Amino acid sequence: MPIERLTRVSDIIFAVAMTILALVFDPIATDQMSPEAVTKLLLQQIPSIGVYIITFVTIAFYWLNHVHQFKYYQKTDAIHTFLSLLSLMFVVLLPYASSLSELYDGTFAIQVFYSLSAAGVGIFSTAAWIYGTQNRHLVGNTLSDETIRHVRQEGYVEPLIALLAIAGAWLAPWAWSTTFIVGFPIAFLIQAKLSKKDSNVV
Repeated sequence: MPIERLTRVSDIIFAVAMTILALVFDPIATDQMSPEAVTKLLLQQIPSIGVYIITFVTIAFYWLNHVHQFKYYQKTDAIHTFLSLLSLMFVVLLPYASSLSELYDGTFAIQVFYSLSAAGVGIFSTAAWIYGTQNRHLVGNTLSDETIRHVRQEGYVEPLIALLAIAGAWLAPWAWSTTFIVGFPIAFLIQAKLSKKDSNVV
């Protein structure tokens, strides 16, 4: 199968998942509202907006990793396609997990479900990269070991944050979201450093 088809499907799924996130917000009442009612409504939306931001940023990070990986693939095969589709399955699952997190705010089981869904994206994406770069059978023969290692290390960051969030949720409900909020800037710095090393190698 040409790699372009898998790339196209992946980009569509990422875009749809990001769009679906905006559909979970409660509709705003159409009747005349006082300033106090509007303020109260906005304050009630803060937890939902927080989960939305976390989910959007999670998907965005995974999409950036996806773009980085796929610029090195030259072809795909059945196993690689299957692993990539499993990763995309969890991408589609994230808006549902986000919706559950808004409905059952602070529920440990829901936070674990969300974290496992988020981790699943990166786990299978990284598995696809490891498989595809084994003996370089899906990437170019000239691709350096350093680049292969750097891209693989990038893929570990988001799943690790998601799994650490489970430990945070076990300690306290608010620690779950805090783990994501603190983890994303760290992930950005790590990936920026790895990308810089990658560009220097290339």
